[in-house]
Amino acid sequence: MPIRFLSSDLNGTLVVPHTMQEMIRRAFPGEPERFARARKVFTAQTEGRLPIEEAFRIAGEQTRGLSLREAIAYASEEMTLMKGYEAFMEFIKEKRIRLAVVSTGYSVTLYTLRYSTPTPPFQMRCNRLLFSDPHGRILGEEELEDLVRGYFQQSKPLTSRDYDRIRATGDVVLGIEREEDKARFALEMARELGIPPSQVAHMGDTMGDSGGILGVARAGGLGIAFNYNNPLAEFLRKEGSKEMASGRIVLVDPKGPDSDLRHVLPYLQRRDAAP
Repeated sequence: MPIRFLSSDLNGTLVVPHTMQEMIRRAFPGEPERFARARKVFTAQTEGRLPIEEAFRIAGEQTRGLSLREAIAYASEEMTLMKGYEAFMEFIKEKRIRLAVVSTGYSVTLYTLRYSTPTPPFQMRCNRLLFSDPHGRILGEEELEDLVRGYFQQSKPLTSRDYDRIRATGDVVLGIEREEDKARFALEMARELGIPPSQVAHMGDTMGDSGGILGVARAGGLGIAFNYNNPLAEFLRKEGSKEMASGRIVLVDPKGPDSDLRHVLPYLQRRDAAP
């Protein structure tokens, strides 16, 4: 049966870079130690050596003072889409596959993806990088999304000082606390749409998606390791050997410049005849 609900990671899966650390590099060129700290903890987290909560406690602090304008500009100007992205999203739209981005990435980045790229409507479950106005008031998510939408639809002037005055507090509210959460959220969202587990897939690239890939596969769906790193491949070969043998877990393109989302498409069409 074809896949009707796809849950996907963001970083290294739909887009090339690790967005949470790269926005720090852009925003604070004169403080390279911020980027170095974030890169160190995120490398440990994606290799399975550091819990998500600890990684974002340390990395979140490095974003303190990041302006909303810089966060949006990074995601719309420097965040590189994965090779084959437009064709992949056209396929998702054409086949009416419901899409969800379930990621430890930040909501501000996903709002930017939503309004600045040819991405079909998608649900999202992610982490929240908090922003506050000059008076210390924390922005709600609806207000944050409205500002991002306004940036691209020009319902708010791009010169508005709001985008410079609103800054990251350095605090992160976790929407994803454990790797296993990704499978639970994917299956719950699909169930709300009346889609059975057998027609659900989760796709990701590192150990941060190990629980999502394995959990969805064990529920009868499809786990896709795309643009995968070595720790994820080794984990799945060991812990998901039965699911790999049955075709419920597939490895598509090791991490590198040749990774192409179009290589995933055959697996979404016919579960009983995956290449």
